[in-house]
Amino acid sequence: MHYIIEARKLANYIVSLEGEFQTYDTRRGTPYSHIGALYTNVILQAGLNYNTVVKPRVDRVLVNYPEASTSSKFKCLADEQGLGQIIAWRDQVKLRRLQDILEFSIHRNIETCEDLSNFVSLKSNHALLLNLQGIGFKTLDYLLNLLHFDTVAVDRHIYSFVALATVEVKGYAETKQIVEYAADLLCMSRSSIDYSIWRYMSDKRVATHTPVLQQAFEFSTK
Repeated sequence: MHYIIEARKLANYIVSLEGEFQTYDTRRGTPYSHIGALYTNVILQAGLNYNTVVKPRVDRVLVNYPEASTSSKFKCLADEQGLGQIIAWRDQVKLRRLQDILEFSIHRNIETCEDLSNFVSLKSNHALLLNLQGIGFKTLDYLLNLLHFDTVAVDRHIYSFVALATVEVKGYAETKQIVEYAADLLCMSRSSIDYSIWRYMSDKRVATHTPVLQQAFEFSTK
């Protein structure tokens, strides 16, 4: 009952925003076909600005290395040039995580985004991904969203938004369930409410800013 009450409160808050809150149909987007670009997105996104830091590096992979679209080809490219050079990145933690998920995929014959989609469609496989360093519930849900699964990836934007709605939540799982219930009440897909909240909070610049030690990274896209 608590979830339903809080979900209704959240849905009412969204309705009260009227023209301020725009809804987006994320199902119209083109799904990923380059697994290296997808993994670059997934591994980099945590704690970083998507538009200024993550997206340029995803685009860099898509534009400069279109032929390295499978796990094996991207891994071969990484062995030749180095992941840091490919995505213009110096932080060894995220580079190691990107290397780990590539090796994880190759070991399980996950070569394409379609293979990955089939793999994660079995919920029993989620635990295997969650065992990887740096892959938590939010990152897993973010990955599912990129593969066009209908889910909510609870990030700082969503936490801030539900706080504005004075919704009482405790932790990731409860927040996710309340936002998903609110989507149902509003007749929206889960991924659409996720992206719509992200756009609203990003556009309004009301989300809590997470500082990033930029000197640790290489921001050149040359």
